[in-house]
Amino acid sequence: MWLADVYDGHEAVPSRSSEPGRLFLWFPVGLALQKVRRYLRRVDRAVCTTATGALTVGAPEGYPEELLTELCDLLTHDEGADTRCVYKIGEDDLDVHDIRRVRTIHELREIHRSEWFIDILRRDRLTSVFQPIVHANETTRVLGHEALLRGIGHDGKTVSPGPLLDAARGCGMLPELDRAAHRSAIRAAATHDTQRPLFLNFTPEAIRDGASALRPTIDAMDAAEMPRERVVFEVIDAERSVDLRELCSVVDSVRSAGFRVALDDIGCEEHSRRIVHEVRPDYIKLDMERVRRAPAPHLGGAERLMDLAQALNIDTIAEGVETDAELEWNRERGATYVQGYYIARPSAVPA
Repeated sequence: MWLADVYDGHEAVPSRSSEPGRLFLWFPVGLALQKVRRYLRRVDRAVCTTATGALTVGAPEGYPEELLTELCDLLTHDEGADTRCVYKIGEDDLDVHDIRRVRTIHELREIHRSEWFIDILRRDRLTSVFQPIVHANETTRVLGHEALLRGIGHDGKTVSPGPLLDAARGCGMLPELDRAAHRSAIRAAATHDTQRPLFLNFTPEAIRDGASALRPTIDAMDAAEMPRERVVFEVIDAERSVDLRELCSVVDSVRSAGFRVALDDIGCEEHSRRIVHEVRPDYIKLDMERVRRAPAPHLGGAERLMDLAQALNIDTIAEGVETDAELEWNRERGATYVQGYYIARPSAVPA
């Protein structure tokens, strides 16, 4: 049984199938196309070209995992990163619904290699735990809760978010994971009697298409009767994943849909302060792990970041607070809120 793509309403989530079909390929340059054509002739694979310029290869035995591996090895890294492909069951030509399923050739290969991840998505085996965000000067006062993603493996064991995110990146399925995680968090939060803000993580890559990409999350909120003003979207990996202009565009899309925005994992560097100054989020989350690792001369950067946030009327959340000394350090520098194991560990029920 091999992987093919089926729809679950909003996105394509791979499922298992051994039905014959065709692999459609688009190449960035003629050299890559010629290289693949020569290889396919050498291994006696029948090919043809569609009206849209796609090279098609028949797969009578089902999903062509071995062929994909051979082509990935044949192409250079850059050629593979720019080559697009999609596998379709049957003999029909592509239609508009297939566009959503187009991946790079490396991503399509990784989808098969990450069957455990695909199975979690397809069977909706995601859950959320909640960690409170509290007032820095009065830690018994809860501002809200961050929903933290967890997966449930086929053996019932918990899968941490790191492997889930790595697999999603490898498969080109960060948007699918983000949307599934949001639905899980909203369902879980709606079962508890709290109206405090709910902080939901998302990757900038997940909503590059603008506010329309938020529609599945908004639908889940509407079904749970959760008002938009309750939700704060946390942009994770903002410093590494997109350029500043694109990040501003992403944040504008979220805000135009009626949500507040936090920038997550902000460090002490000057680059971090420039991002905060340009984006002007509602919250910034200072990463205490990065503060701990920073050489002593660089700690002034964290203080300047706090000063900048106060000047711009941006609330600061120190995350990863693990000791009393770290709590006091943030209080002295004017942090608005704190979060971390010293305050409370994540739990299935919002504290």
